[in-house]
Amino acid sequence: MSTMDSYESWSSASVAELQRQLYEHLQHCRQQESTDAVLSRFQQLFIQGEGYPDAEPWDALTELVHLSQAEREFKYTLNRCSYTLVNPWYTQPRDHWAIPALVALFDNIPQAPTDCFITHRVRTLSQSFTETEQFAALRRLAALFEPENTAEEIAAQPIAKQLRHYPFLYDSSLLTKDSDQHQKEHVGELRHQAETAFGVKLARYWAQQQTGKGRSPLDNPTRLPQVELEAALQHYTGKVEGNRSHRDVAQMFQTYSRTVRSFREFKEELLEYLLAPLTDVEPRYRNNVFSRSLRQYLREALQDFDSQIPTEFMIITVCQKLLNFLVVQGRQQPVFRRFWQLIQGKCHRG
Repeated sequence: MSTMDSYESWSSASVAELQRQLYEHLQHCRQQESTDAVLSRFQQLFIQGEGYPDAEPWDALTELVHLSQAEREFKYTLNRCSYTLVNPWYTQPRDHWAIPALVALFDNIPQAPTDCFITHRVRTLSQSFTETEQFAALRRLAALFEPENTAEEIAAQPIAKQLRHYPFLYDSSLLTKDSDQHQKEHVGELRHQAETAFGVKLARYWAQQQTGKGRSPLDNPTRLPQVELEAALQHYTGKVEGNRSHRDVAQMFQTYSRTVRSFREFKEELLEYLLAPLTDVEPRYRNNVFSRSLRQYLREALQDFDSQIPTEFMIITVCQKLLNFLVVQGRQQPVFRRFWQLIQGKCHRG
């Protein structure tokens, strides 16, 4: 992505005024009209791209889509227009249904030819928006407010459709570089609510399993079979180093990592932290294909920063790369073989 392809490059004074007219118009409509009526307006303005009854917002949209940089930059305006409605709808449970309803509008952009240049331009730019990271994040957010599917249907769905079960992915999946403070706060609230709800369900379920008390059996809140859940809970709540738990070890690593003198040193400590539990259980992990690949991958990651003091950006970025290495082969080729082998303890011997 070039330096010109940025939210800032789209924000000249004249463009900002045109955007403001759109945002304020949508805010006014949301405050004065029913949710159905607002969805209808959004569809007419951005999906149909014709026959809009109010001249000022239509003229502002017309000017924006005429700009030479619109094909590259209009996604930011349309994204914010969407969140101008989504953010307040999020705060009202009665309007939660409208969030997936708004996203679904983009599935029905007319494809028939039209003689009107502006209509064609609006539809083309809206179609292009559906291929951006901004829309992908918006669709994932909408999925959180859709009805829960059956277990069989869930198993066949991509992670993006199952996101409500993985709140630790919310920040990276629901936010983009142009997300405003309201979006960040809402995503933080969603993550906290999901984590708290899951923690309560898991604690109650495990307590019932341990004591056998309760009026009726509680459902297993995880995707793990009963035997694997019991093994996981015993493993992660038990002791791994003398009297230390996994949480204790993680906190020790977090504390110590703040004292390292370079990013290279941080990566070496991270390698040790990751591999030590594996080698304790399976000594072959000391120098097999998996461990050698992991060492090489981490040592080569962000090498330009190796001599610098680690920053939050460096740590977050290298952790994202690490998760990609462990879980998927790549975004275009999401192969989970390495992750599956690792959790099964079946990595090939080196």
